[in-house]
Amino acid sequence: MGLDGPVCESVINRLQSPEINAAAWPILMAIAIWIESPVIDLLSTSTTLAKDRQRYEQISRFVLYLLLWVTVAHAAIVLSPIYGLIAEGLMGVKPEVAAAARSGLIILIPWSALIGWRRYLQGILIRHGQTRPIGVGTTARVAALIITAASLYWFTNLPSIVIAACALLLGVAIESGLIHWLSRDVIARHFTLQSDTADGPLTMKRLAAFHFPLTATTMINLLIMPLVSAGLARTERPVLALAGCGVAGAILFLHRAVTFCIPEVVITLYRGESNVAKLRNFSLGVGAISSALILVLGLTGLDRILFSQLIEAKPPITEVAHSCYLLSAAVPFVDAAQAYVRGVLTAHHLTVSRLVAVLGMLVVLIGVLVIGVTFRWSGPVLGATAVTSALLAELAVLSLAWRKVRASGQHLLTN
Repeated sequence: MGLDGPVCESVINRLQSPEINAAAWPILMAIAIWIESPVIDLLSTSTTLAKDRQRYEQISRFVLYLLLWVTVAHAAIVLSPIYGLIAEGLMGVKPEVAAAARSGLIILIPWSALIGWRRYLQGILIRHGQTRPIGVGTTARVAALIITAASLYWFTNLPSIVIAACALLLGVAIESGLIHWLSRDVIARHFTLQSDTADGPLTMKRLAAFHFPLTATTMINLLIMPLVSAGLARTERPVLALAGCGVAGAILFLHRAVTFCIPEVVITLYRGESNVAKLRNFSLGVGAISSALILVLGLTGLDRILFSQLIEAKPPITEVAHSCYLLSAAVPFVDAAQAYVRGVLTAHHLTVSRLVAVLGMLVVLIGVLVIGVTFRWSGPVLGATAVTSALLAELAVLSLAWRKVRASGQHLLTN
């Protein structure tokens, strides 16, 4: 999935107005992913709660309502003056950059619903140990994205941001349909007969109490992208800063993506004190390797080859991307540590503690951005410092919450 960004960036930097469209790309993704945020944690919700037929049916109804809501919300924002208030008003984006991002966002109106349905079914597959179909679906998604992007690049005169959005949408649509097909046997096998659970049936109230703190957490967490973009838009060379940091973010996402599935791994495999050390060491090892790779590529200058040759960023954009990428080296390790703690807290149904942690993150993020803009930090320094500081703050609060859980003895419970 992490290949989405580099593929789209490579198309954007090969066509007309590369700097404007490259600057529009992080704006497009920031807004699209924030609108999508209520459905992102359906993965954790279904992994944790989809235990029997009654819960499956209840969660399915809940999911369909949620998908309808995010689709309507997306359309209402991008097709109305609200978009201008967000992009040009709150985020401070230049009009030409905001207009380019808007054209892609209109194409992506069905995107959130497709992703939500896919993540819901992926959680069920993970819950029952069937992870191979997820890899098959992701492979199909990337193949569809590359084929679509290449075809539109060679055979049409569409703007690059439109090509990228079309490729994203078709890739997700194919993946969602394939996951729907591949999950049928698992659903039929595990949810055909009604079964009873020790803690009783799952009500909508209980489901909402579990999921919506996760949703609020993700919505606040995903404010990182639009807030950092707003900060970059207020630097001395805003278009170059947005373009360069966007290119760096596309490659950085590949390093971060390997940590994103850790919470579901922990939720599924957590067995209390018997294996907590193994899960922790595995998680931190993944993050350490990913961060080390950034240092190797950044310090040797090999990252410049990725930016200039693979993505075909222009020299000024490449230099900004190089600085931002190297300064962000700690991010994957912090992501992995966070992911482990979030997993164990979710396994104990302690989702509110995750919300408290992300509120702390938001305070630190805004504080660093204000300081950076006030003292005129460069784009790479502002972006990398703000993100790293915010993630460290969130990790500190999560770790404190987990320490309290261990002190209370709740960690001895098994999933």
